Amino acid sequence: MSLPTQREAEAFLTPLRAKSTVFLLDNRTTDLLFSRFLLSCLVRTRNEALVADINAFYSSNAQRIAPESDALQSISLSLPPPGFAVEPWLIDFLIGAADAAVVVLDDLNTLYHLLSFDGSKRTGNRISFLMALTSFLARTRLQTIISKVYARNRPIQNSRRGARSLDRLGDLGVAVEYEASELTFACKNGSGWRGNGTFSVRVNP
Repeated sequence: MSLPTQREAEAFLTPLRAKSTVFLLDNRTTDLLFSRFLLSCLVRTRNEALVADINAFYSSNAQRIAPESDALQSISLSLPPPGFAVEPWLIDFLIGAADAAVVVLDDLNTLYHLLSFDGSKRTGNRISFLMALTSFLARTRLQTIISKVYARNRPIQNSRRGARSLDRLGDLGVAVEYEASELTFACKNGSGWRGNGTFSVRVNP
């Protein structure tokens, strides 16, 4: 995949600044293409980025999603240690990411399930707090904070009637679809790109 143009990269990233955005993905192919496009945009705009690689997606797929290995010096991966305490590690990660222009959390499905391992009935409240923290940090630091969740496996925030699913916990929720060599991003909640709230780009699988 060639790098997007400077104009394309800036057009995609600029509306996400100072927001915590959750991208809703329909399958693994879309995830790979989205991640590769995102990294390409970061390389093109020379944004310093820090990735919380909670499920080791980025590290295990580096050769498939990295646009140019020698151009990734500004992108750092942070993998949690074995047996880590989820909330303290993630909070420390977020607080310590003050100098990064872009912060990526990968992914909310994994985070939700890790938080629920102790049998707590407050998993929804805990992840809501963490997402509220990302929103606060994005707004006060003028950062771009990006998370993703799979559409077919998105647990409900909590058991209360009317509770929001994970893709609606950010300031901005964006559905991502891939069809006919084109990635389409459509805002589902919050305001993002101008016009009809969508952004499209052609990519090579």
